[in-house]
Amino acid sequence: MTTAVPSRTPPPDRYGTPSQGRRRAVVAVSALLAAAGLAWVVWAGLGQADADVRWTDLGFRIVDDSRVTVTYNVGKDPAATAVCELRALDRTKSTVGIARVTIGPAPERVTRRTDEVRTSALAVTGIVQDCALRR
Repeated sequence: MTTAVPSRTPPPDRYGTPSQGRRRAVVAVSALLAAAGLAWVVWAGLGQADADVRWTDLGFRIVDDSRVTVTYNVGKDPAATAVCELRALDRTKSTVGIARVTIGPAPERVTRRTDEVRTSALAVTGIVQDCALRR
């Protein structure tokens, strides 16, 4: 008893003859997309490496219907002053409170802060939206 092994090649003209021009176009477009993606990764990485201020959200606490506290770390030159914008968000991710906090010169490179954001409605989270050096 013999078992027939199916051929791995499609029957002639089943899918048409492959076009060399089309194959080259697909390879060229793929190479351009890969190069653009790599360029973006390098640009984003270098931009973050040169950032003057870095922050990390550590947590939040809903105090009541009109207040939330946000705990976060801010990394900067100890002699510099930074301004951070904190936001309180509701369940639909709408902003219900904003606070701007000034973090002045400090003895350490990283400062841990817990600051309050007053809200117009019940918040479900509090975040650091942005931090920048005061120039």
